[in-house]
This record gives sequence, C-alpha cells and structure tokens, in this order.
Amino acid sequence: MPEPEEDEQLFREQIRGAHADRARSRRKIARKPERRERGSGSRGPESEVREPNTREAVTFQETARVIRVEGNSFVLGLENGEEVTAKSYKGTHSGNPKSTLVAVGDNVRITNGDRGYLIEEVLPRRTKLSRRSAGSKTPFEQVIIANVDLLVIVASVHEPKLRSGIIDRYIVAALDGNLDTALAINKVDLASPDELDEALYFRDLYRGIGYPVYLVSATDGAGITQLRDEIAGKTSVFAGHSGVGKSSIVNAILGEEIAQTGALQKKFRRGAHTTSATTLLEVPTHPNPLPKAEGNLPTYIADSPGVREFANFELDPGNMKFAFVEFLKFQEHCAIPNCSHIHEPGCQVRLAVEEDKISIDRYSSYQKLFDEAKREETKRIRNQ
Repeated sequence: MPEPEEDEQLFREQIRGAHADRARSRRKIARKPERRERGSGSRGPESEVREPNTREAVTFQETARVIRVEGNSFVLGLENGEEVTAKSYKGTHSGNPKSTLVAVGDNVRITNGDRGYLIEEVLPRRTKLSRRSAGSKTPFEQVIIANVDLLVIVASVHEPKLRSGIIDRYIVAALDGNLDTALAINKVDLASPDELDEALYFRDLYRGIGYPVYLVSATDGAGITQLRDEIAGKTSVFAGHSGVGKSSIVNAILGEEIAQTGALQKKFRRGAHTTSATTLLEVPTHPNPLPKAEGNLPTYIADSPGVREFANFELDPGNMKFAFVEFLKFQEHCAIPNCSHIHEPGCQVRLAVEEDKISIDRYSSYQKLFDEAKREETKRIRNQ
C-alpha cells in the first residue's frame, strides 16, 4: 500500500500530466487556422493572401490603428509611432458584422511573419460614421471612418449653395454612430448680403437646438481659431458636399498644404472630388494653449471624400423623431401615443411648426427621412 508521501507525489504527477495534455491540445488548436465569418455584406480592400502557412514564423502580435488605405493595403500606426503596411485576408476576423471589414480609424490586431504584416482581427468600433453603399444590389453599411469623437459637417454659404437637408442627414448618421456633431459654414468671405443673412439664420437655427456652429473662411482664416479649439484633444472627421472647402479648412487648421484642394466644376457649379480617400492626420501643437484639450491629448483630423448625395444606412421610421431634438419637448403632448408627426390628429410637433416654434426646414428634412425610412422598411419586410 503506497505511503502518504507516495500518494502526494503521484497526485502531483497526475496534475502535471493533465496540464501537459491541455497544453498540447491548445497548441493543436492554435495550429489550425480558425475560420471566421466576416458576416454578410462585409466589404473592404482585400488582398489575395491565402491562409497563413502553419509553419510560418510569426514574430509578434500587437494592436495598431488604421491611418489610411492604399490600394488593397492599409497603412497602420503602431504604438511606437512607426507606420507599416498590412493586408487583410480570408481569415481576418471582424467584431463588426454586416459592415465594412476594415475602415480608417479601426483598431486592429496584427501579426508580422514571412508574408509581412497581416490583420488578424478588427476590434469592435466605439463610434463610426457610415453610409449606405452606392451601386450595390444588396446595400451594406459602408464605414467612412471609425473610432472618432466628433463629426464636423462642412457647408458652404456661397457655391455650392447651403442646403440643410444634407446637414440633417449627417446629424442622423452621427447620432446612429454615437458621434458628437459640430457645423462649419465656410466661404463667408465670398458671401453676398443675402447669403450672409442665410448663413446667420442657419447658425442661429442649429445653435438653438444645441449644435456648435462656426462661420469660417479657409481663405482669410476667419473662425479657424475657434474651430481649432473645438476639435482640440479629439479625433474629428470633416464631411460634407463636394466643393464646400473641407480640404481648405483642414489645411488652414494644420497650417500647411497637406490636404488636396480643387476648383469648383464650372459646368454644374458642383465641387470636384479632390479627396479620394479618408486619411487620419495629427494636428501639430498650437502656438497657444488649447483650452479644450484636457490632459494634453493629441488632436487628429480626417478629411473625408466629398459627396453629391449622402444616403443613411438602415433608417428606422419609429426612431427617426428622436434624432430631431427640438421635437422632444412637444411630442410628449401629442394626442396619440407614439405619434409619427406625419398625419395623426392632435400632433403637437406639427402645431409647433405652424407656430414657427420648430423650423420648417428641419421638419421638411424629417418628412423626407421618415418617408425614405418607411420605403426601406417595406423593402426589408418583403425580402424576408
């Protein structure tokens, strides 16, 4: 019969054996390339890289941030400040199903091996600015940029003409993506008296419902300091119609010609697409202290490609009214619960519009977005 000491030694050997067996099992699992589905509708630049060879030497794994896209590759910023080029592949896992696979601003886990840098995993996005993909039979969520703090909607008081409809679409997209919003109305130096009056009207309108608004001129620098203070310590993306001067504003903030600018297309008075891809840029230290940059946080900006149309992704007609913040204090008094503010009797929101307590421009935007959301909802139901 074994002595107590022999029992204890036998027990320890059994534990060591169990740990060894578990370690061997884990190594076997690790050697098998994991198949990960990116989810239907995922899109993004991809390479033809095959599954990594199980014998390939991987030197390290770390987290990086996507700075820009170059062809079918991604330029990443490492934690040490170095920039490297990486590719996604069939085994790239995404924490963001039914969406763009890799977007500028994404935080990714990468490995470096015989095949170079590979994106192994795209981490879940904290925030995003996205739109409905264009020219696709099956629309999917096209992410313009991820993990930013602030959307600066750029409009123009001169050419192209200021339109509140696209501003409101961007505001809805920002709310869906958990982004804060500010508005920059550019080209005030070129404005006629009537155009300046219109700019002041929209400035007061959007400030009145809680959004920061800046009248700026990228040419003479008017309002640029105030806008720069607004974005200090944040990561911001500038978006808007083509030709409104996003790139010129970015250059004015950076203090150097980095973002590409172009002349307005004369034939249709539309802006030329001078920015072809979204790129993250770090703003150099301001000569004066930045009052809103708490903790000396770095400031990043991204100049996104201009658009002629902006289509929101999967609008929800039931929740649309909550994106129009000025409705909230009136809709709780509507005669019908869950009033859509479109046709129901006793609607206090429509009454507020008639009494000029709510802007007719904003309500018109709401009507268009609500109707579009209802059409999309009907299509989704039919396709189920």
